Amino acid sequence: MVSVGSSAATDHSLGWDPLLPLDNPYPVYRRMRDEAPVYHHGERNVWALSRWDDVQGAAKDWETFSSSIGGTGNDLDDTYQLFLPAGDLPAADPPLHTRLRGALRLAFSPSALKVRFEPAVRSQVRDTIDTFADAGRADFARDLARPLPGTTMFTWFGFPEADHELLLRLFGDMLRRTPGERALPPVAIAARDQLRSYVLDFARERRIHASDDLMTHLVRAEAAGELSRDELLGSSLLLFVAGITTTSGLISNSLLHLVRFDETRETMRRNPATIPAAVEELLRYEAPIQALGRTTTRPVELHRTTIPAGASVALIWASADRDERHWPDPDTLDIGRSPRHVAFGDGIHHCLGAPLARLEAKIVFEELLPRIPAWSVDGPIVRLPTPTDRGLERLPVAF
Repeated sequence: MVSVGSSAATDHSLGWDPLLPLDNPYPVYRRMRDEAPVYHHGERNVWALSRWDDVQGAAKDWETFSSSIGGTGNDLDDTYQLFLPAGDLPAADPPLHTRLRGALRLAFSPSALKVRFEPAVRSQVRDTIDTFADAGRADFARDLARPLPGTTMFTWFGFPEADHELLLRLFGDMLRRTPGERALPPVAIAARDQLRSYVLDFARERRIHASDDLMTHLVRAEAAGELSRDELLGSSLLLFVAGITTTSGLISNSLLHLVRFDETRETMRRNPATIPAAVEELLRYEAPIQALGRTTTRPVELHRTTIPAGASVALIWASADRDERHWPDPDTLDIGRSPRHVAFGDGIHHCLGAPLARLEAKIVFEELLPRIPAWSVDGPIVRLPTPTDRGLERLPVAF
């Protein structure tokens, strides 16, 4: 562990606001690690941990850093309202967390995901690349990084292909935010309500006509008493959003960074065996979920500072994964370092869908690089507006 006593919390701004995404947050994270590793944003009344040891330690100590106290989820804004009334797995502590995760565990095992998805995802990636490979330009975020995990999740749920365009639009609307505001805008709430009705209708149909899909798995878990009806609904909305956001962020961020790190891109192209390690390093370099919140169950003494009981605490994964106290030369992409990062969290809340995100990203690189070995940014990029997610809505490229 880092030594206690290096810095105290501060109320004066270092440029970090839990409700305002930054175009380049990494210089701010460095200042937080160096000057205020236990940082208090007075106006928001949110504390933040930014060093590797502190973030990882808090993530593993769910009894002190709770995900469920307060009932407002673990996002830094009101995103939890998308998953009401119940079933928000990342916002639960044991024993509820154990039961909810247990109901989903078999469906999300890495071996089951590989068997189920690898051929279908590879076929979809190839077909998608075909649509723009001869054009010399594309939008890697809009044309590839978002629709790929969208279609993957929609198909897994069993949702009809004719509804996929509508569902992708609802997903986008649920990500709308007003900068600096904790409350979700009306467009996000309206999209949530429309999706809730859709999911309830589809679950009702699957209770009558079962199939080999995720919704049938959830319906059977409900029938077995592993999930309540409210938990089935909330879990469905959570998987719908999280199953797209994290993977889309991983792919879009990576495709942007591989413009700058062209030697890494060429290594991946020439030696596809390096791609799994590259995926891990790209996750470390740019975490698709920048931070998530916890609530303290007791006072916590850290770096000569006391975080009070009941405090809202942000665990900044993206800062921990760039902490020079843990990573040599952390601002360089080095696929030889084989990192054990916290981009997918740690402890009992380690991301359930991490194996699927890794699989989809791996297939994208394996299929894209032989067809399009190099590309350049060809216009303004647009980032997601949420304070938690790090991904791109627009990434225009030329090749």
